[in-house]
Amino acid sequence: MAQDRGHSVNALTIDHVSPLHEACVGNHVSCARALIDAGANVNVCTIDGMTPLLNSCIVGSVACVESLLESGARPQAAAPCQPSPLHEACARGHSRCVGALITWGADVDMDQQLRGTPLYTCSQTDHPVCARRLLDAGANVQLGTAMDTPLHAAAQRDCTELVQLLLDFGADVNVRNLDFKRPVEAAPPGSLTEGFLLVYEATPRKLSHLCRQRIRECIGRQRLHLLSTLPLPKALQNFVCFR
Repeated sequence: MAQDRGHSVNALTIDHVSPLHEACVGNHVSCARALIDAGANVNVCTIDGMTPLLNSCIVGSVACVESLLESGARPQAAAPCQPSPLHEACARGHSRCVGALITWGADVDMDQQLRGTPLYTCSQTDHPVCARRLLDAGANVQLGTAMDTPLHAAAQRDCTELVQLLLDFGADVNVRNLDFKRPVEAAPPGSLTEGFLLVYEATPRKLSHLCRQRIRECIGRQRLHLLSTLPLPKALQNFVCFR
C-alpha cells in the first residue's frame, strides 16, 4: 500500500482534498476501506467544508457511507452553514444513504441555512421515498424553511404522491407561507395536486387518522422505534407505523 512506501494516507492538496475524499466521490469502496484501515481521517474537511461522508452521499454510495459512519464519521454537519450529508442525500434521492445517516444519529429536523430541513429538501426535489424515511424517524412534517412548509414545496412542484404522504403524517393544509398562501394556492392552477388538495380540504378527517397522529405525538420521536414492540394486534401496529 501507499503508506508502506512512505506516502501519507492523510496527505492533502492545496484545497485540503484527501485521498479518502477522492475514493468516496468515485465510489471506490475497497480503496476507501483500505484508507480507513490505514488511519485516514474520516472527518477531514476541504476548504469548502466537504467531508468524505458528504462526497459519499452525493454519489449515493451507501457502502462508503456505512464504512465511514462505523469508523467515527460525524453523521451531520458541525454547523448549519456547512454542507449537510443528509440534505445532499435527500436532494438526490439516495434513500439508503438517508436511512444509514438516520440510524447513526443524524438530526432529521436539522435546519440548514438557505435550504431548510431535510424534509423540505425532499419536497423541493420530489423524493417521496427519502421523505418517508425521515417521517418514519419522526421528522416534523411542518418544518421547512422560514414560513414555507414541506407541503407548500410539494404542492408547488405538483408532487401529488408526496403531498398525500405529508398529509397522512399530519401536514396542515391551512398554514400560510410568507406570501400568505396556503398549500393549495401554491399548487399550479388546474394541476392534479390543486384538485387533490381542494377535495382534501372539503373532506372531514377520519377519526382513525387523527388518533394515529396523536399516538405518535404522545410517544415522541425518540421512542417511535418502539412502536412495533407494543402489545397490539398486527393490523393496528401496521396502521400506527404507516405500513
